[in-house]
Amino acid sequence: MSAPDRPAYDDLPFLDGMKIRSAWGHYGATDALGALNLITPDVVRAAADLVHSGERFVLSMPLSLPDPPFFGREPLKHESFTTYPDVTDDRLDNFYPQSGSQWDALGHHGYPAERGYYNGRTEADVLEKGELGIDGPASRGIVTRGVLLDVPRHLEKTGQAYGPEKRFEISADLLAEIAAAQGVELRAGDILCVRTGWVGYYKGLDAAARRDLAEASHRLAFETAGLGPAEGIARLVWETGTVAVAVDNPGVEPFPPPMVLEPQPGPDTENLVHTHLLTALGVHLGEFFDLDALAEACAADGRYDFLLTSAPLWVDGGIGSPPNAIAIR
Repeated sequence: MSAPDRPAYDDLPFLDGMKIRSAWGHYGATDALGALNLITPDVVRAAADLVHSGERFVLSMPLSLPDPPFFGREPLKHESFTTYPDVTDDRLDNFYPQSGSQWDALGHHGYPAERGYYNGRTEADVLEKGELGIDGPASRGIVTRGVLLDVPRHLEKTGQAYGPEKRFEISADLLAEIAAAQGVELRAGDILCVRTGWVGYYKGLDAAARRDLAEASHRLAFETAGLGPAEGIARLVWETGTVAVAVDNPGVEPFPPPMVLEPQPGPDTENLVHTHLLTALGVHLGEFFDLDALAEACAADGRYDFLLTSAPLWVDGGIGSPPNAIAIR
């Protein structure tokens, strides 16, 4: 289903000097919310009608996971102490808001160009002026319809070999196939939740295996299933009006991500989902979402859509935040 009042994906302009189609300016020349603009009061009211049983599913892992953290981040330090007689308090140090379950703010990722962040912002706009921060979504709250697509359950039913700890591209065609099999359709204003099974896999690892995985992540030398190729995912997201994509793996992309050797070895930025969605289309990305319990409930009664609420931390200019997300059925 196509979102109303917008051009087809193939009619979007290319970003200057890139081969990526862009929605810059679509929501206004100074816009900093991106696709979240599609969450209108009508969308919220319709999402509220999806609550039937009243079941609630927290979609965030504890702040202490993953442990050790991935990608070179440092462990969270939590201290509790007494302030006055019979009064206690606590504090956090080394708190990386993107260490575990998270939303990436639009300022998290850009393309290496002069004005390479969403809607033409510069790195200075993001780091020095606090533009494209998580405070935009946080100041409004995120309340909309969520849709879960359960990749491992679908592939098991269809007899396809799969493991979330192996590199596997979850294509737009596969997502459409799963949606059809589950009897659910993406609509304008939705948040798409994709379960790869990675969080459940991670929770089953012992401490030594978790340490090895965290160390390998510093070098991008580990494997996961993830969304790709990026252009197909972008087309699906744009044409359905999806406002955010939340995945239960470490980085939305499959790992290792697409790589290039020139001018120096590293991720192929032009072919990353982060570039196509965050940077070009203004679509927020979620990582490390815990979708397993929700998936069990959806499979049990065949209802794969639900009310999704999220209250990111209101940090002015923040680059990301734990999602504090709840699915309510």
